[in-house]
Amino acid sequence: MKEVLQRVKEKLEQSFDNPGAYDLEQCLRELEQLKATAGDKQQMMEDVIRAITHAKNAQAQLANAGDESATNAFAEAYRALDQAIESYSNVDNDPV
Repeated sequence: MKEVLQRVKEKLEQSFDNPGAYDLEQCLRELEQLKATAGDKQQMMEDVIRAITHAKNAQAQLANAGDESATNAFAEAYRALDQAIESYSNVDNDPV
């Protein structure tokens, strides 16, 4: 899962740098598939999907005007992906 999240993060970065060149739709499909197997992290995956959807919807706005709200949508998606990646990186298997 972590690898897919990292790949989506890379695509998000590329899409921010070059909004017209990358379609985030494939990323959304991959995230939907991950959500089905996310177990107790389904809500987090839904939040990531929602943030990526906002970024996808802001692509045209970013390409045309470099609008601050479009930039914020990408920043929100980036943070959501970072948190999701970290949640898979810091797995604590020690009993409490």
